[in-house]
Amino acid sequence: MIYVLAFIHTIFCVALIGAILLHSGKGGGLSSSIGGGMGSTFSGTTVMEKNLTRLTLIVVGLFSLTTVALIFLG
Repeated sequence: MIYVLAFIHTIFCVALIGAILLHSGKGGGLSSSIGGGMGSTFSGTTVMEKNLTRLTLIVVGLFSLTTVALIFLG
């Protein structure tokens, strides 16, 4: 059980790193190279950036849950 949870935790860890790297900073990021900066002149944030933020928050929540589960099972 703990090995499966550790594997899922590792997957969430890699997904979290990827999601954070896709966010654009002040000068743009990896998300602007795949179409994230197209509508930024008309509005503050694009739909893609909002969805990426939601996805990142979901992965952070799942990562936190697996961390707590690993603490209590370990």
